[in-house]
Amino acid sequence: MAKKIVSLLLCVAMTATLLTGCGDNSTANTDADKDVSTNTEVESEADSEGEDAVDPLRADEGTTISIAHNQGEYIYETFYAMGEKFTEMTGIEIEWIEVPNADWGTWTTAQFAAGTEPDIVWSVAKDYYDQGKLMNLTEYYDQENPFNGKIWRDCFSTENALTNCYSNDGQDLICTAMTYSSVNLYYNKDIMEELGLGTEPPTNYSELIAMMDVAKEDGTYVPMSAMNSTRWNLSWIEDDYMDALFDGTDVVEKLDIIVPNGYMDYSEIMLGLKTGVISYDDPRFEEYFRLIKELTQYFNEDFNSASWEYEGLFNDSKALFTFNGGWFPGQVVQNGYEVNYGTTKKPYVDEAYSEYGVSEGFLGAAPSGEAVFFVSKKAEDEGRGDAAVKFLQFMTCPEGGAQMYIDVVMLGTCIADVVLPDEIAGLATSEYGDHKTTRLIRSFMYDENGEVTSKYWEMFTEYVDPASTKTAAEFIEDLKAELLPALDDTIEEYTTYDILSYVDQVQ
Repeated sequence: MAKKIVSLLLCVAMTATLLTGCGDNSTANTDADKDVSTNTEVESEADSEGEDAVDPLRADEGTTISIAHNQGEYIYETFYAMGEKFTEMTGIEIEWIEVPNADWGTWTTAQFAAGTEPDIVWSVAKDYYDQGKLMNLTEYYDQENPFNGKIWRDCFSTENALTNCYSNDGQDLICTAMTYSSVNLYYNKDIMEELGLGTEPPTNYSELIAMMDVAKEDGTYVPMSAMNSTRWNLSWIEDDYMDALFDGTDVVEKLDIIVPNGYMDYSEIMLGLKTGVISYDDPRFEEYFRLIKELTQYFNEDFNSASWEYEGLFNDSKALFTFNGGWFPGQVVQNGYEVNYGTTKKPYVDEAYSEYGVSEGFLGAAPSGEAVFFVSKKAEDEGRGDAAVKFLQFMTCPEGGAQMYIDVVMLGTCIADVVLPDEIAGLATSEYGDHKTTRLIRSFMYDENGEVTSKYWEMFTEYVDPASTKTAAEFIEDLKAELLPALDDTIEEYTTYDILSYVDQVQ
């Protein structure tokens, strides 16, 4: 405004001088000077706007946000470096809160209960959004990401990248995603050659079993290293079995009516059990437990208590096969393992392996990112919501922290234009389809009932113990006796949807 006033005064003075010295030509000169004055005023306004305009990156400069996570210590230094870069670009300071993974659930529950939750929190239950404790980010996704100028939702590499970031009802985006990690079958190339198994890994369970039979008969190597006293590895193949065994049935079609999305949500599984569409007496469930029990004969013995024990068997070239996540190549690099390994997709349950098997494997939909980095409603209410969202936007573009993060965690990325490290580039695939997992294994877990879930896993791990002689049929009967009596109470206590109101809609 000061510049604008000075310019006007100069114009007035100039006009007065010209009028005094130019006599009869004053009219023409005045018109010209009006043009000069107008242009000068416009330029002055532009200068003023330029000086007052706020850089969107630094709109929240001076704010401090807190971020709580439960990631391993190996990533701390990278987080600090990303934080420094973020602060340099935005002027927003970060207070990092590091919580041991084993304490994460208890810690987050206590924070939300006490109203002391941080501004940004790593993966938590979406139920907190239903309770009004997480921020709705939907409108931000339709706005520009200030770190690269793209609409934020366009910063992701696939249309499914944000699938897991929606609220329980599928309506609102409530967090962001950066990575995904598929589970793969890993095999030791040297052992394959030594046992005369060729160079090509198995594609289905019949082929896998045949190779493990060779290893078992030879006796030198463990056919499959697994954490065989818990569900750790087996949980990675449960859905594969169920998808094959129930392929061609109409279970999903009948029950996908509460949250129609092509697969079974928790509420729909409870609805299925209540209406009998899902029944423990279905022979496919017995087949699943029979096959899983038979698989355990190929597992290692006496390595049952910790993940590093079974992983060590494969890392030390003592096991032919293992199931592990897409994070394994990063672990190899970080820890300097010398195992000569290959990786391939998990095998499918084929027709020769089971009467309910399929003729070929499923092509799943493009991977969805892991739901991480939720912003608390408390941050929004206290005026730090925009600053917190800005950190999420920073983490979801290469110009910010996305590339730095992928380089250290070595996981698949759902962020556009991020370059995968060489060690994991081979795990990426463009072979996608429209298959969605049925999630039918959750028929036994009652996810919202912690007591039933714990009981199921206790019973299951006892059943798959090689020392157990219980048959699949006997195990099913035990499950019916122990779990089904809790069904009605579990449905009654579930408040997200009125499950019973859908009973009459089930065909």
